[in-house]
Amino acid sequence: MSLKSSLILCAYKTATALIAPFGAMFLAYKKRRDPPYGMRIFELLGFYNVSFRRSIWFHTVSVGEINAAAPLIKAFVKNHPKLNVVVTTTTTTGAAQVKKIPGVTHLFAPLDSPIALRGFTNAVKPSHLFIMETELWPNLLDEAHKKNIKLIVFNARMPEKTCVKYEKHLPLIKDLISSKLDEVICQTKDDAKRFIRIGVPENKVSISGSLKYDLKPNEALFFDVKTGIKHNFKDKFVLCAFSTHEGEESILIDAYIQIRSKHPNLRFIIVPRHPQDTAAAIKCLKEKSLSYALRSSFNQNLSAWGDEILIGDTMGEMELYLGLSDAAFAGGSFVDIGGHNPLEPAFFALPVITGPIYYNFKDLFETLFDSEGAILVHNKEDLISAISSLMENPDRLKRVGLNAMAVQQQGRGALDKTLKAIETNLVR
Repeated sequence: MSLKSSLILCAYKTATALIAPFGAMFLAYKKRRDPPYGMRIFELLGFYNVSFRRSIWFHTVSVGEINAAAPLIKAFVKNHPKLNVVVTTTTTTGAAQVKKIPGVTHLFAPLDSPIALRGFTNAVKPSHLFIMETELWPNLLDEAHKKNIKLIVFNARMPEKTCVKYEKHLPLIKDLISSKLDEVICQTKDDAKRFIRIGVPENKVSISGSLKYDLKPNEALFFDVKTGIKHNFKDKFVLCAFSTHEGEESILIDAYIQIRSKHPNLRFIIVPRHPQDTAAAIKCLKEKSLSYALRSSFNQNLSAWGDEILIGDTMGEMELYLGLSDAAFAGGSFVDIGGHNPLEPAFFALPVITGPIYYNFKDLFETLFDSEGAILVHNKEDLISAISSLMENPDRLKRVGLNAMAVQQQGRGALDKTLKAIETNLVR
């Protein structure tokens, strides 16, 4: 490592050690309306009530990442039932999903502070760290390197914008990031090329495809709804806007109002990404004097749901909402979030609509656009036109949905490739 890189890393370590307690307090405050951290907030600072002689560490971030990684982690645990497998997340909603995976220990990931990371590694003693996608933090990588923890990034992706930024400081990036990675298992060829561009040796880079294609949704719940409750709405067209964020609800609700003036059979489900987004949607509906109902206020089969806008305020029921729906809008695409994964509605042959900001899933959406399995809208007027077209053309509705499902099915196979690569690293 060059002297410049060493000095920058030293300064970073000092700054993060000082800032970490304030960061933990900020996160505790931010999560006060979500499932809160509670006393486990101290895990972010490196204080853990566990002690392992050796473990395998999988690091994810939140709900989307753990849902994609869960089948892989389950398969790994099945192959290695005697190993201590620790799965970390940075969010409480992600923690709730980890608890559904048998045979693992959930911990909150330490903040990228040298003190917090030292506390974690001393308690957990990981021999291998498998990082999901892009969580490449300097202190984390340095701690793993110092303690001879093999570090593998799986389902790795790197947007072109990030790669260009890294290339502007290439010597520093090579010292702090690229040289610390033992293997990078990428989603696409383009991702692999970008990791090579920032200095990861070509022989340490491989391609598996995206784990998100290998999702395993609750098909039984979807078809129970589709063959049961859905018949109550057989003459209705139900649009589900999933993973919406504050700032988009006004666009979606205004579009709903205008479409319903022409097509009174339209019904609308909003499934916000976070509890604070639920509050924003409710506020918008109240301002527009529209009636709404919370999913949590109904019984299991939703038989009492009528004409109101349904707000999906429950976790783990996406298949229920999709089972009621005829088309789906991917949230986070009218605000600068970068869009959300369209593969679950695609799995069930539902047409997917997205706004213009979908950089988190750029390659995937472009494949869907090329296959006419998704519809791109740039504004409220485009959204109104797209939904109206699907409502007025049942053949197109079916065709776009089947095209989406074909893309999802063709992309499968990453799980087996990734598991094989992980197993290979385990015995090296």
